[in-house]
Amino acid sequence: MGSEFGVGVWGRSLGSEFEIGVFGVGEMDQAVIHHYYECFNRRRFDDAADLFTADAVLERMQANDGECGGLAYRAFVAGWLRAFPDATSTIQRITSRTGTLWEVELLAKGTHTGTLDIGSGAVFKPSRTTATIRIRELLDIRAGKIAFSSLSVDFQELIRQLVTVDYAALASQLARIRVLADQLSAERDDPERQHDLTVRLGQELDAARHVIRPYYRR
Repeated sequence: MGSEFGVGVWGRSLGSEFEIGVFGVGEMDQAVIHHYYECFNRRRFDDAADLFTADAVLERMQANDGECGGLAYRAFVAGWLRAFPDATSTIQRITSRTGTLWEVELLAKGTHTGTLDIGSGAVFKPSRTTATIRIRELLDIRAGKIAFSSLSVDFQELIRQLVTVDYAALASQLARIRVLADQLSAERDDPERQHDLTVRLGQELDAARHVIRPYYRR
């Protein structure tokens, strides 16, 4: 089992420099971790990007078009800030896993005023709500640099906080579906009419599905 560390200050910023005031590999790594998220909160994205090795692999919800290191980080941050311009991240727990791997539990908070595209056809349009989202990030830190990062978010939590269902529209869609279903049942001896009703029923079902799951493009 990994060892857990409480959240604390492991380093301090001095202007554009970052002074690490602790010793030991584990503590040095934690200083990097704290500095990494501090840079995000202070919008010092170049400093955060410099913490990655040039060939660092970043696994995110959306594909990064083959970019690595600081470039991939900047691309992810740009997309996240388009959705949450006032976004901040707060460390909840840091856990040492195996070797140089660390698990960081975060609370990300921000106002959802822009479109959030997380890939795989899922797009969350602005909800204007203030969301608090739990995020888990795995970091592989080697010689003071981040060589690998994997970030994951609870998709169901995103849905719960960012999606508002239009229940009036849903009720209207269901009413049309019921009418078509009744008509289909009454046309047992007319295959052509059955086909026409089936096509229309499929269109209404797709429309209802989009009302329930508006975050999918299709």
